Amino acid sequence: MPEDDSPDPEDTIEGQRALDSVDPDRLLSGEDPNTIYVEDAAHWVTVYSELVLFKERLLDTAQTGLADLSESVARAEAAATDLVVLSAERDRLRSRLDFWKGRQRELSDRG
Repeated sequence: MPEDDSPDPEDTIEGQRALDSVDPDRLLSGEDPNTIYVEDAAHWVTVYSELVLFKERLLDTAQTGLADLSESVARAEAAATDLVVLSAERDRLRSRLDFWKGRQRELSDRG
């Protein structure tokens, strides 16, 4: 069997993006967790609400699509990889949404 000469995922731009997509500490461009403005927090609540909904729709579509795969190996691969990654991405987004909801409450209570 030949050796696998494919690059480590961390060594490719695509691989790094994939790893970043599930990094729980990754922030979006312009996101400042230390903002003192309730309007900023409200903005990020909206952004993350939309992203969570988007990711949940993708997950629903992917889960439904598993039934369309005729080969059990294909179903197993999709379930073990695609669904896992989509779920991890959704969970990261939910975590950020929860953070911003809390931050918005905290800043609103100060005002």
